[in-house]
Amino acid sequence: MNLQDKTALITGAARGIGQATSVELAHAGANIIGVDLKVEDLSETSKAVEQLGTKFYGFACDVSDESSVRMLVKQAETTDGGFDILVNNAGVLPSGPFLERDFEVWRRTIDINLTGLMMLTYVALPHLFARKVGHIVNIASIAGKFGTEGVAVYAASKHGVVGFSSALRFELQQKNIGVSWICPSLVNTRMSSDVQYTFLTPKVEPETIARAVRQAIETNATELFVPRRVRLAVSILPSLAPRFSRWLTRVTKASKGWLIAKKELAA
Repeated sequence: MNLQDKTALITGAARGIGQATSVELAHAGANIIGVDLKVEDLSETSKAVEQLGTKFYGFACDVSDESSVRMLVKQAETTDGGFDILVNNAGVLPSGPFLERDFEVWRRTIDINLTGLMMLTYVALPHLFARKVGHIVNIASIAGKFGTEGVAVYAASKHGVVGFSSALRFELQQKNIGVSWICPSLVNTRMSSDVQYTFLTPKVEPETIARAVRQAIETNATELFVPRRVRLAVSILPSLAPRFSRWLTRVTKASKGWLIAKKELAA
């Protein structure tokens, strides 16, 4: 898909991957509908997008709340004809031992990362069908391919995102609606602050993820790993040599960072 004069609806657009993706797609000529919990938090993203000569519309939405999601899509449909692209980026990443958190934290993680993503996609699809062509990009994670300690429920939510995205791509292949999913390693945002990383889980910048999102839309890519080499560690090795893969993860302490950091639930 050529992004010039298209409009992308991006959740979690106030900072991090969402903000970087808004700027990257604006560079390609796309208008942006930015979404976050508070409209005022979108001011920096709005300024960056508009400086590039494209339009920015900001809306507040809690993606885990169905009425809020339905209102968002109705509002988005009024912005110069609506949107052609949906980037499901909003998410949370609490971590720590599974039994050391109140289960409500884990429930909220699933509600935002998986159920909210599916709900917004469900509500947005009729609008995309009416436009005849469109694209959906879901931000997953390497944790959606290989679960490790400290992120049991986050990994469950991202495995769900990968499975949902793969199935939906098949379902929509005759509808001219592409579906892609991105599996980043540790991303340098506030969610990963103070989390140790290793050569198996390198830290990458939000702008690198944003470029992958753009590539996915422009080429109708299926699954993209960022960086590409982590595919070996989290997808190929676990399938071909599961015992070795688990041993390597253990001895390099690649999974210890999130367990030790005990990150809090932050919307």
